[in-house]
Amino acid sequence: MTGVPSNIAVLVDPDVRDVGIDLDGFFAALRGLQAGPTALVPGLARHPELLTGAVKGSGARKAVVVTAEFERPPISELRMWGEAGGLAPLGVRVVALDILRSKRSPAERSTYALRMVRAAVAALDASGTAKAVRRSVGVSLTRRGLLSGRATTWVPVVEVDAFACFGTPRCERCVEACPEDALRSQEDAGAPPVLDASRCGGCSACLDVCPSGALSLDGHEPGILAEQMRVLLHGGDGSAAPSLVIACRSAVEPLHHLGERDGLAGWLVLELACLGGVGSAWHLVALAAGARTVQLLPCEHCMDRGSLTKELSYTRSLLAALGDVDAARRVGVLPSRGPRLWRAVRAADGLAALVDGAGADLMPAPGVVGTSTRAAAWAVGELETAMGTGQDHQLRPRVIQGQGAPLGVLLAAEGCTACGVCARNCPTQALSLRAGVGGTELVLDPSACPGCGVCAETCPEGILDVVPGVDLDLLAGGCVPIARVAASTCPDCGESVPALPATAHLRLLPGGLAMRCPGCRQAALIASV
Repeated sequence: MTGVPSNIAVLVDPDVRDVGIDLDGFFAALRGLQAGPTALVPGLARHPELLTGAVKGSGARKAVVVTAEFERPPISELRMWGEAGGLAPLGVRVVALDILRSKRSPAERSTYALRMVRAAVAALDASGTAKAVRRSVGVSLTRRGLLSGRATTWVPVVEVDAFACFGTPRCERCVEACPEDALRSQEDAGAPPVLDASRCGGCSACLDVCPSGALSLDGHEPGILAEQMRVLLHGGDGSAAPSLVIACRSAVEPLHHLGERDGLAGWLVLELACLGGVGSAWHLVALAAGARTVQLLPCEHCMDRGSLTKELSYTRSLLAALGDVDAARRVGVLPSRGPRLWRAVRAADGLAALVDGAGADLMPAPGVVGTSTRAAAWAVGELETAMGTGQDHQLRPRVIQGQGAPLGVLLAAEGCTACGVCARNCPTQALSLRAGVGGTELVLDPSACPGCGVCAETCPEGILDVVPGVDLDLLAGGCVPIARVAASTCPDCGESVPALPATAHLRLLPGGLAMRCPGCRQAALIASV
């Protein structure tokens, strides 16, 4: 990201000087981001209604508000007043710089402040807008908002892409995972689930289990996550990548207090609505982009999900298999309160980066990491390259299996007929048929396989098996054929015969018809009648 899009305003409350920010230098750096209106708005943190006048008539549809204190003002207030000024319903992000207050050098403070703003811009600079629902917030609004008649605000909810969805009741993974019963199946085969927006709390649990990426939530799109990590870990300023905390927004307040009192020197925080859909793939991406360590700060809802533990355990197993002697400390879960949080941060500090990201933007182009599986494949390759020089390299395992893996290992037994059912049903297009001289090949793109198992479920021959894991050799080889079916010719006319499922599954066809081409098969059937 080279600049701020023209429809995104950056508004700064001058109180950020209390954090130790050089306001003149910081504001000049923001203006240097190109495009996008940038302004100082005194008192904005205490009077969120000033946002309306600050953006009205500016042409901005989104805004980044930079303040000195966490949750002052609340995001619900800013969304409400921003809408009155013409902003999009979810078009506001808040950057609270109090996390930079203590035990930071002036250079780090100014550098990281600019990175935080650019990450917020990246979160807003999405190609589309997630669906939202207007919901009463009540006590989270100020008395001023209630008296003005603006007693509601916008909150994000899950959006279902009907074209990408695998359909219910065929696939009900999201319906079963939703803790609030906000998603329900439809009786029509292939129809997407129906969302009850009034029940959706935006917990993102459904994102963990969707095999096709048909579900989205504001701020959780893979491209946006990748761009935020790019900006936080490499700001184009020549500084080394920091350690990274990925935190639920509802659980992040203790980190801000820690930054105010005891300091988080060398750390930055990526704040998300919740941790759903941000599994082992993104732990690996952050490490491959230069982060020294990745720690998670989940909310209570995330702590209750078994996927969090599985994904962390797998990340450690993969790092250990690649040769990281500090794999147990490299990723972890931070406690949410008190001195334990400080001790956990100190225990995770002091690690050297696995990948040297100083002064270099290691993240690939946005299209390369367009999905979490692509991002994971890229990250594994970078980490293996960086750690592949040890003496025990040849003794390390090449296939690392385990629940919580970001990819799948697909195995094919004898008996494939190249019927194409698996390729047609694969939600990520990881499988395809490739015609060649003398036969047809079933080709796997291992960097696109999330290990969902849909292909194994739909294979009419029952010869496919999928296990969660990473095959290092398979990833390094790119697209590879996993099954080959020799070409056959019609005994009547000599033309090539399209592949069909095995004759054992075509019991309605008289003997010998399966080996004929469609034209000769029809002629034979008519003759028999």
